Amino acid sequence: VKVLKRQLTRTPAENAAIKTLYESMLKQNVDVSAAIKEWDQDGDGTVSDWEVKEAFKLLDIPEYEYGLLFNLLGKEEGRTVSSLFDDIQELYFDVQEAQRGSVSLAATFKYQMSENDFETKLTFVEIFNRLDKDGNGFLSKDEFLAMSKEGYFKKPLSEEELNDLFYQADVLGIGRLNLFEFMSILRKNVKIGIQEIGYGYLPLAWGSLTAYWLGLGMQELGLTLVRVPSTFNVWISQGFRDSIPQYVFDTSTIHAVQVSVMLVSYIASVALTQKLCDDNRIGPVRFGTHAVTQSIGAAITLYLMLSPEAIVSAYR
Repeated sequence: VKVLKRQLTRTPAENAAIKTLYESMLKQNVDVSAAIKEWDQDGDGTVSDWEVKEAFKLLDIPEYEYGLLFNLLGKEEGRTVSSLFDDIQELYFDVQEAQRGSVSLAATFKYQMSENDFETKLTFVEIFNRLDKDGNGFLSKDEFLAMSKEGYFKKPLSEEELNDLFYQADVLGIGRLNLFEFMSILRKNVKIGIQEIGYGYLPLAWGSLTAYWLGLGMQELGLTLVRVPSTFNVWISQGFRDSIPQYVFDTSTIHAVQVSVMLVSYIASVALTQKLCDDNRIGPVRFGTHAVTQSIGAAITLYLMLSPEAIVSAYR
């Protein structure tokens, strides 16, 4: 929704501002650690408004473009440098495609890689750091070519394809890639796998099991002591049996605990799914489908657990 809003309301001045920003970042040609430091000056892992403004100054962005860029990038609490770089890059390529009649770097290789997936949960920044074997903050041609052998692609690319990709990415023509060149060429040429969206359902699954067994335990474990003698065929007098403590929670308390556990796990599932969708650039419709599915699943699970006549109830 945020990206669509930007595209619908963007003005020529905003297009010029984002182009100025990205090309300034690209031409800096600094190593990855220096690039991150420019945007996260206090080193807390997130980018605040004042850090963005300071980065604009370091990049010599005209002050009259500050407001335009802040409007384009929006405000997001806890935004990481990697996430911010992704947003800037996406905006820049939108501008490029519009100006070139939808002919961008991606079009050159679309026929080669349209069906290729990126099989990793790492961010582009993390992949860049792993490929940068000598730790100099840049990727040499050999380091870039090693990417296919590392298993990041579902279908390994040929050496010729990787060579072509490298030279397309090396817009400065110096035989090495900085972080922004690397991110640029991958974003428009590779589909990011979304199989990890399924992990968003794990909190709900764990919560369902926990709530069920908690209900069963609160109902049955309190009777364990009194049942031990019968289990092991040990005779005890009725008087002694009656003196053994029994701890059994009432139904309303058990229900309250189960509902609380399910509610927490449901919220965690929706939040995690949204994070995974955001990371993989999955739109609100797909996220909404997952959220509705999780809501239905949580409701059915609760109904089955809270109904005494249900087979999976703790009170059967």
